[in-house]
Amino acid sequence: MRRSFCLAALALAVSSLACSKPAEPAEEAQPSAPAAVAEPAAPPDVKRVDIAVNDSGFSPSTIELKKGEPVVLRFTRTTKSECLKAIAIPDLKIEKDLPLNVPVEVAVTPEKEGKMVLQCWMAMIKATINVVGA
Repeated sequence: MRRSFCLAALALAVSSLACSKPAEPAEEAQPSAPAAVAEPAAPPDVKRVDIAVNDSGFSPSTIELKKGEPVVLRFTRTTKSECLKAIAIPDLKIEKDLPLNVPVEVAVTPEKEGKMVLQCWMAMIKATINVVGA
């Protein structure tokens, strides 16, 4: 009887651990050294476009680029939204994680005129990249 009681208590303890909510990742932690920040994607003299990623989505929501001109898109996510933890630019086959409060640079050189979609990894929140002739 005592052995059955011990086994039942052990099973209850294990099941309560399995059902408990996992600890949230330390996503809010700031990098302790500059090495944790992504390396610049291009030389410092290349045009950079800052894009805020917040509760409202992407700001600006339309980005104007010139065909053939190298540019760095610099994303800074300030929202805890899981949807915005990563971005994608499907036409350029780009996918990038966006750590909270850490600038992430993505180098692009658009080769075709027209509109491209910039979106969250879930394709629910979108912005437009408008590429015009040089």
